[in-house]
Amino acid sequence: MIELYAITDHPGPPLPDVAPLRVVPIDGLAGVYSTASDAELSPEALWRHEEVVEALMADRDLLPVRYGTRLDDAAAVARALEERREELAAALDRVRGAVELSVRAAAPGAPELAGAGGSDYLRARARAASGHDRTAKVLHEPLSALARASVEGTPHPPELFRAAYLVEHDAVERFTEAVGRLQNANQGLSLLCTGPWPPYSFAER
Repeated sequence: MIELYAITDHPGPPLPDVAPLRVVPIDGLAGVYSTASDAELSPEALWRHEEVVEALMADRDLLPVRYGTRLDDAAAVARALEERREELAAALDRVRGAVELSVRAAAPGAPELAGAGGSDYLRARARAASGHDRTAKVLHEPLSALARASVEGTPHPPELFRAAYLVEHDAVERFTEAVGRLQNANQGLSLLCTGPWPPYSFAER
């Protein structure tokens, strides 16, 4: 059994020594993998997977593969690459030269919705929905203009807004500065920008 980390170009830079990695090359693409551990899936193994993907991202474009993707052997990886070669190549081109940045917004001191019941819960949900619409308009339009692509996610209460942005490498600083300006202009919101991350949100779009 093997664990798949990413799809990338072949040939590419030497593999990082963060793990005993190998590649399966197929017609200009490569699946990067290692032998899967016999251990159960766990938070520690998740962070280990992310460490490997981020090490790969440091010097190559890639389609990150979500944690827990396991195949029987290298031949199974080769078959998957062959069957989806055109789709994967197009997806890799879509994220080439870019990374993912995440932006979340909440009202400072906003209470959790969990535990609220009945009419209190419904009123809280209505306020959150209204707050999301206003927040999305204030944040999403200017930030989307700085990104190659964007996708809104489902806010997790007490969040009002969350979104992922596909940002070119040389635009990351400009993007984070724009988040800072939006924070200064919207003191009623608490903004959090994280990344750069591997482009999980755009790998299959």
